[in-house]
Amino acid sequence: MAGGRCWRAMDGRCRARAWSAWVGAVLFAASAVASAAPDLELGRYLSAECVTCHGSASGAPASTIPNIYGRPEQALVEAVRAYRDKTRANAVMQNVAGRLKDEEIEALAAYFATIRRPP
Repeated sequence: MAGGRCWRAMDGRCRARAWSAWVGAVLFAASAVASAAPDLELGRYLSAECVTCHGSASGAPASTIPNIYGRPEQALVEAVRAYRDKTRANAVMQNVAGRLKDEEIEALAAYFATIRRPP
């Protein structure tokens, strides 16, 4: 119980500083964890442009538009970054991906990895 005695022995100002430091550390840790995970809501929002083409693709073997629903997150991140960096050829995808930041690409990939094509 040494911690309890120490806490009771602190004056009000010292206790307030200790409490503020603890709360700050917890909030900082929480924000670091939150920022590490892709934002699924952002991905859902940004997906409207993607589904214009990818949502209408039949998924048939002859289709040149790939099914991105349920695709592994890292694979989609790598593909979209390659289009953005123009190391993968497709003028339409280069144009679309060229406007995306890394955070947006990661959010889109996380979103599409978690959903299936609507019927």
